[in-house]
Amino acid sequence: MVKVYKKTADWEVKTFASKLKWFRDAKTNTELKNIYADKYKIKLILEELNLDGLHYAKIVTHVKPIQQNHNLNVLVPIERQLKSKEFQLTQEKIDKIISEVSTPEELWKVLKKKYDILPLTDDITPCKKYVYKLNLGWNTMVFVINNKIVKIIAGTKSFDCQYKNLFLWKKHVLQKYIKNIPPKIFAEEFIGYNMEVFEVYCIYGEPRVLSVYYESDVSYEANFKMYRSKSHDNTYSLELFENSFLIPKSKPLKRNVNNIVVNKICDYAKVFAAKFEFIRVDFYYRNNNIYFSECTFKPGALKKITWGVIGDYLSSYWTREPTHQET
Repeated sequence: MVKVYKKTADWEVKTFASKLKWFRDAKTNTELKNIYADKYKIKLILEELNLDGLHYAKIVTHVKPIQQNHNLNVLVPIERQLKSKEFQLTQEKIDKIISEVSTPEELWKVLKKKYDILPLTDDITPCKKYVYKLNLGWNTMVFVINNKIVKIIAGTKSFDCQYKNLFLWKKHVLQKYIKNIPPKIFAEEFIGYNMEVFEVYCIYGEPRVLSVYYESDVSYEANFKMYRSKSHDNTYSLELFENSFLIPKSKPLKRNVNNIVVNKICDYAKVFAAKFEFIRVDFYYRNNNIYFSECTFKPGALKKITWGVIGDYLSSYWTREPTHQET
């Protein structure tokens, strides 16, 4: 029997970090949380939701070989790219297959059946920019641009951009994968570097805090209280948390936030937040488009964030029971 944890009598005075830890251990909505936190499965949910105007990086199934050592113009499944050389389709294997078939059509039938390899034809445009990811990995990515590896990272560890390191990266991330959800490495289209990120912290289905920053090596961020309008237009106004940052050593992000974009993002976030007591829903904003990023129930893996007054503010809304009173 799964043990279900109840909220204690001192819930109202607990810190936000403590409430998050309870939410992690409480075994409530566990299966649903696992699906929404899975970077691969969430894309299937996005397809079903089909939210008007919301974009997301599409899954890539076949790409050109990164290291192509033969003269066939082909697309290979992304999983095969991640296998070591002995599992690749070498020129020797191709020569052997060719010696056993009579026509090009028969050759491609064998390649499809045995290797899931497709001919690159005029009506197929291979993805030139894509990213390998782990479904539940933090900062776990391999960037490929124009068929060349340009960046390999796994958390705080990085690898030289060599083909052999693709396999070392895979081995490294799977060794450190200790979650109950089966690991899955997949590829999605690349939508850009240094993008503007909007993180919406929702309590009982309502956006309460917005964190805005740029996805870069230097930490600049701005965090806002969110107030819903008392009128019937369901819009939000923002109030800046002065000199309060979630990421240690961050600096103020001094820029105006587009209220139209914020309200559209909140509309999307509430679709996901309606199912959970707490959720953070993340979005990218690029070229006037809003892209879904991810859902998380354990911000900063529950240890990389300093909550401070922002956590106090969020905790004040995370009462023992949901309240619909707006302030």
